This record gives sequence, structure tokens and C-alpha cells, in this order.
Amino acid sequence: MSSSNSGERYLSRYLVPNQLPAPQSIKSLQLYRKGTDNNPPIIELGSPQKLILAFDELSDLSGQFRITFTHHNQNWENSNIPQDWYLEGINEIILGGGQKNELSEPNYFHYKTEFPNDQVKFKISGNYMLHVSDFNSGVRLFSLPFFVTENEGEIVSWVETVYNAGQRYNAIDQPFSEFVYPDFIEFPQFDLSFYFVQNRFWGDFKQSENFDFSEQDRSQFHLSRDNAFPANYDFMGLNLNSLSVDGNQIIDYQPGQTPPLVVLREDILNFSSDPVRGWTSNFGNPKNATDSRYANVRFRFDDGGQFSENEGVYLVGDFNQWLLSESNKLKYNEDSGYWETSSLIKQGTYTYKYAVKEGELGINDLILSDTITRQNQEYVSFVYFQDPDYRYQRLLQVNVFRTSD
Repeated sequence: MSSSNSGERYLSRYLVPNQLPAPQSIKSLQLYRKGTDNNPPIIELGSPQKLILAFDELSDLSGQFRITFTHHNQNWENSNIPQDWYLEGINEIILGGGQKNELSEPNYFHYKTEFPNDQVKFKISGNYMLHVSDFNSGVRLFSLPFFVTENEGEIVSWVETVYNAGQRYNAIDQPFSEFVYPDFIEFPQFDLSFYFVQNRFWGDFKQSENFDFSEQDRSQFHLSRDNAFPANYDFMGLNLNSLSVDGNQIIDYQPGQTPPLVVLREDILNFSSDPVRGWTSNFGNPKNATDSRYANVRFRFDDGGQFSENEGVYLVGDFNQWLLSESNKLKYNEDSGYWETSSLIKQGTYTYKYAVKEGELGINDLILSDTITRQNQEYVSFVYFQDPDYRYQRLLQVNVFRTSD
């Protein structure tokens, strides 16, 4: 999935269409429902639930930012409805001040805000995007998707795993849902649409092409086998809570460098991946204490001689919005014999993968995975209703569910 801004294309399973990824100066992005930072960015319309936005800016000076909101349809196109239909109050949150770090360069300020609040309230359900701009210049820095649901009707969801059915004989997951619709829906077969997302990769949403409206008050929907999700999608874990040699993952730590250098044990194709169980976030879990440090983390990958410079191997993870960018492209080091790249990452815990490009818009992040074995996955099902009066997509239900052992 790609997003575009000023003609530039970005490749990431996380980015939805027209989403702008964060620049190199913005780090440790988080957007989650208040309560725990592992919550997905989903709130119920009219409820007291709030979303938390947090991020760091690498800077010696405190900044000021403007946050605005847009409403979108189920495919992330602008819904083209007036602002006062979906927003109560002023479409603006001013965020400034920030907490300065106490230890170690690079210097950064940590920013955090929550919404809806007294200034901004959402009047309708649907897909939303927040946009963060520099207050002084007006330049848009990044955007993030979130969801407001009505919690109308009832939904149950489950996964059926089919083994040896994938392109590489891997297992595939077919998510299923049953939706009992509320009384106001008169023509469900025309006005409802259904979507699934795997592991919160919002940009890799898939519309259900199979549905059954034979029962009067409910419908069932699911993905076909040809459109199913890989059941062997796995992640590698990165533990940077303590910046010290641990003999396991961190094999070298050089605090005298600015920023400090962390060298990781090499990842070996089809051998060393340790799939992360209980994965629950697109953003990782960066530490928010003011004495938390950033380190220049060097990743090293042994591909067994399978790839060339022309093909391009990329490091993608929740510390870089799962973005295939030139800054995270691995280069072959003849001295070490590994593909290597470095990324500036804050103390905390994260997940990552290696990926290759397929054509101009394709991402293959399974070709370098260790396993064809089924792994636990998280899924989200969405039910949208085309409002017959106002002609926008209402988000009636969102259901988060997981596969199990």
C-alpha cells in the first residue's frame, strides 16, 4: 500500500492512502486509546473514551504544533462533507511546550496530548486522520489514521486457518464475521460494506467479497482464500530497555559516541528469527521518561548470498512506521559479510522485519521470514453503512479479535 504527498510515493503496509509519514526529526510516534499504549486507535462515538497522541522532536528548542482533523470514507478518500458535520468546536489543537530530555544527545522534546477535549469533539463515526503541522511555518509534518465507531448492532468474528494453501505452501487465515444489524438498516445488501485488517496494518485493508444476506436480521461476511491473509506473518523483537551488552541481542555498546552506538547480533535468514507472541502495537513501546536515551542501532542481516544490491533489502519496523525508505535500505558490508543499516531508536521495545520491493508499489515482507508455520495474528473487522441522507460512510462496528493456539 502506498501514500502520496506532492507526487512522492511511500511504501508501507501501515500507511493508508494520502497519509504522510513522519520526517526524520519526529521519532517515537504513538497514537492509542487512553488506558494502555497497546490499545488500538479506536474510540466509541459519544463515549468518554479519548485518544493519546505522543511523539518526540529531535531539536535543541521547544516547538509548537497545530493538529487538525479530516473525515474519510472506508477507502480513505476524503468524504467531502462539511467540517461542521463531523466536528464540534474549532478544528485545531495547539500543542507546545514539551518535556526536554535530561540525558545524552541528541536533544529532544517529548509532546503529548489527548482528544476529544473541550475544543474538539467528533459528531459522526467513520475513518479519521489527524494532521500535525509546524505552527510557525504551516508545513504539514505527518498524519495518522484513527477510527470512531458507533457500536451499533452486534458482531462476532473468528478465523479459519487453511494449511498449505499459500503461495509458498504456508498457512492462510480467512477471517469471518457475523453482523446482526440495527433496525434502521433497510437495505443491507446495498448499504453495508465489510473490511478486515491484519495486525493493525491499516493501509493493507481488504474488503470482504463474500457475504450472505439470506437471514432477515443478520449477514455473514468473509474473505476468499485468494484474498486471505498469511497465517505465518511473524515479527522479530527488539529489546532496547537497557542500553548495555546483554550477550543475547546487543553485542556491542559504545556510549562514548554521539549518539551512543548499539550493535545487534546478526539476523540470519531462515534461522534466527524469534517470532514475537502477543504483538499489540504498530508503534512499539518507547520509554517516555525524560532520562530515556536514543541510540544509533546497527542491524546486520545474513541473507546466505540470496540477494543483490539491485534487489534492495529494507529494514521495516514500528520505529519507522513500517516504511520502505532509502534511509533504512541495507547496504552490503564486504568487511563484515553482512547487509547492514542503522536507525536512531529510543529506549523501549519494538518489533521489526526485513522486506524487499516487488515492482514499484509492492512489498514482500514474507520472503525473508523464517517460518511457514502458523503464528498468532490479530485482526480487526469493520462494518460500514452508507448513510442514505448525508451520503457518508458511518462506521457501525469495529471488532478486534485474535487467532489462538
